[in-house]
Amino acid sequence: MTKEEILVALRAVLNEVQVAQGLDSPPMADTAVPKEVLPKFDSTIWPVATIWLGKALKIDIPKDVHIFGGKDGGRLLTLSETAELVLRKATPLAAIAHAAE
Repeated sequence: MTKEEILVALRAVLNEVQVAQGLDSPPMADTAVPKEVLPKFDSTIWPVATIWLGKALKIDIPKDVHIFGGKDGGRLLTLSETAELVLRKATPLAAIAHAAE
């Protein structure tokens, strides 16, 4: 999995989240912070987007990894930073299934 593959999936998931809420989903540059660009995209929606991204990429994103940033008042992450974080922290589901055998 590459950063570009994650970015493609991330954009698709963010679009799905917005469409599911009946909201606009403007195009976003890699430097965009989703909360600043997407209407009503806040910390109540982030877990859903994280789960959908994991399913789209067939990866496990640990529950303690806040892929959009903002944990404990920290700064929010750009799309590029989110993709890099996912690349570092996620585990392919196939690897998890194999390890459980």
